[in-house]
Amino acid sequence: MFTGIIQSIGLIKKIESLKKDALITIAYKPNQIKVGSLGESISVNGVCLTIQKKQKNQFIFHVSEETLNRTIAFTEKSLVNLESALLYNGKVGGHFVTGHIDGIGKITSIKNTSQCWILEIEPPKKLLKFIAEKGSIAINGVSLTVNSIKNNRFKVNIIPFTLKETNLGNLIKGSEINIEIDLIARYLENIIKRK
Repeated sequence: MFTGIIQSIGLIKKIESLKKDALITIAYKPNQIKVGSLGESISVNGVCLTIQKKQKNQFIFHVSEETLNRTIAFTEKSLVNLESALLYNGKVGGHFVTGHIDGIGKITSIKNTSQCWILEIEPPKKLLKFIAEKGSIAINGVSLTVNSIKNNRFKVNIIPFTLKETNLGNLIKGSEINIEIDLIARYLENIIKRK
């Protein structure tokens, strides 16, 4: 479980193919993220991954075929958002984020207003019913508030601090992003389905 408050930006150093899976090495800044033990979880662009190995300032993750098929592509030399797992006696500055990606969205426009960006995002149609105005959503692992919804798209506001401290500042029109809907919406839909 995570909060969507990014602690560091990592760099994908190497991707090794393991048939349908992959072994991914990510360099991180140790003074920015709480370094976990082997077997602990780290959110990487919103994807919950398990630390398989650690080298000097590097995490190594085994990424399954299922994860690769359901998330944006991992590419060497790309920057990724990192967050260590939530401690139950810690702060929840964003919202509860599981690290289980619900779908891939696309940036349809970026508008600069003052010092902020407003991102317009087209999510998979199946996710639209879970996205509510002023509700929470995680984009590449970043906890955000939905500004508005219109014509099968929604908008979020990105403040200067978030642009600087996450990889969202590298997005351009057409970029793909990982989307995780609010946890409560996911479970409510399941309850309603089973009635």
